[in-house]
Amino acid sequence: MTTPAVTPTLSLATDKQTYNVGDTLTLTAEYSDSSVAPVTLHVTASASDAQGNTVNAEVDVIVNTQAQQAMQIGVSDSFGDSYTQVSNEAGVAVLTTVIGTPPALSA
Repeated sequence: MTTPAVTPTLSLATDKQTYNVGDTLTLTAEYSDSSVAPVTLHVTASASDAQGNTVNAEVDVIVNTQAQQAMQIGVSDSFGDSYTQVSNEAGVAVLTTVIGTPPALSA
């Protein structure tokens, strides 16, 4: 029996959904390399109000089974902006850029 290959994971999030040209965009990259053998932890919660109505919520998180080493993060966007790495530790990298003029408007 063989163990299935583990692949790296990567998720991206920005600090806002809407920006203007000239705004600073902060990008957070959360990652896990293949050597940490990540597993999924599924969390379920329920709450009841005074009338007995119940609501449930769930969330999945990744749990690394070994220490996370820094991975190289490369970022590009459709405007051609350059990103600066602010930090990169324990599976989380933070990068920033100043939003430039969209290519269609710079002609």
